[in-house]
Amino acid sequence: MTRNQERASADGYCIQVLIINGEVQNQLSHKSFYIENIGKGGFRFLSEVSFDLEDRVQVLLRFPNGYSQEVLGRICYSETLDGGQFAFGFSVIEGFYSLKASNG
Repeated sequence: MTRNQERASADGYCIQVLIINGEVQNQLSHKSFYIENIGKGGFRFLSEVSFDLEDRVQVLLRFPNGYSQEVLGRICYSETLDGGQFAFGFSVIEGFYSLKASNG
């Protein structure tokens, strides 16, 4: 993945975690996680819940215009932040989305 890919402001973007490594997440699916930045290949999101590197995660990606799409990806990096939070990198495996098409 190259770092010069198209990126968008993450205002209004969030995810809900549906499945982790094949296990349905009944509690996490009702919680929204804030996305810091987003690009065609993935995004960085914040969480107080810990994920492991290489976890396979199915999420519901919510766009600012109300559009949503299920996306399968993997946790590609993690960073411990202050206040018991973590930042995670999510690399898209399946369910490629178009930022321009989704933003209207």
